[in-house]
Formats: sequence, structure tokens, C-alpha cells
Amino acid sequence: MIQPTHKPVPAGNAAAVTRVGTIHPDAPAIYVFEHVLAAVIRYSETDLRRELGGFLLGGLHHDRRVYVEVRAFLPAVATSSGTTSLRFTHDTWAAMTRRAEAGYPGELVLGWQHTHPGLGVFLSAHDVFIHRHFFSQPWQIAMVVDPRSRQLALFQWRGSEVVDCGFMHVQRDPQPTAR
Repeated sequence: MIQPTHKPVPAGNAAAVTRVGTIHPDAPAIYVFEHVLAAVIRYSETDLRRELGGFLLGGLHHDRRVYVEVRAFLPAVATSSGTTSLRFTHDTWAAMTRRAEAGYPGELVLGWQHTHPGLGVFLSAHDVFIHRHFFSQPWQIAMVVDPRSRQLALFQWRGSEVVDCGFMHVQRDPQPTAR
């Protein structure tokens, strides 16, 4: 099982950090690396008719406050999806675990991503169910992308609710892309 890391990415890599949206001071801060956003957007645009999904990987850190660094994206395989639904199967979870352990040792599954082609960026009741049951840690997040309108949003836990949130966009980062 992948365990939390407590050391951030080395600071030797100069990067610009831009605040996007509203950052909730009472919830873990979210840092998303440029290459992850690019990979998620590329993947999301591969099918504009049905929902796609994947997993967000990275580190959990403790400094003045808890924060997460989203450093990798793994597209989900073996899903069942339609125009307004996405289901991760047992094979989806098994493949994600194998790929994460092989390609990103020591990284945590920080959350998940899925698309809403032409529907906007929100969490449906079913999405909240998935988040509550499979991503229930207080630092776990969800990302929704509408590839038709080219919008994306992040969601995180605030107490017992899953709410939309802002994030810190880490640019000029030399990390690898999704595998």
C-alpha cells in the first residue's frame, strides 16, 4: 500500500506558483503541477461524448499546514462509461494500483478525475457517493473537467462536505508526464 510522504519536492527547481480560485484556509492546500494539468486536459479531450476518468497521484506534506502536491496523473483503464456516467471496476482499481506502485513508488492516490462532456464542472450525487466511499481521507480531492467548454474544477473535503475549491498551479516544472 502507498503511504504518505512528508518531504516536498526539492526546492531546487525554480517554479512559478499561481493561485486559481478560492483557497479554503481550513482545508489542505492543493498544489497541482503544470504537467499534470496538461496531461489531464489532453486525456479529457480524447472523447467528447462519454465520461473518462483517472487518478491523481502525489505527496501529502505537513508544514505550517497540511498540503498536497499533485505530481502525476494515471488515466483509468477498464472503466464502464456513458454520456453521463463513469464506473471504476475492480479491474480499474487493480490496474491503477499496479501502475502506481510500478511507475510512482511512494506516491499516494490523492484523488480522482473525471469528465462531464458538455455538462459543466460539478459533482453529481453519484460523484459525491464515489468520493465519500473511495476517497474519504480529509486530504483527498476530485477534479472535474468539461472538455467541451474547456473548464475544470477541483473539490475537497471541508468537514463532512465535499466543496469546490481553488488550488495553486505550479508552472515551469520539469516532472514527467502521465504514464
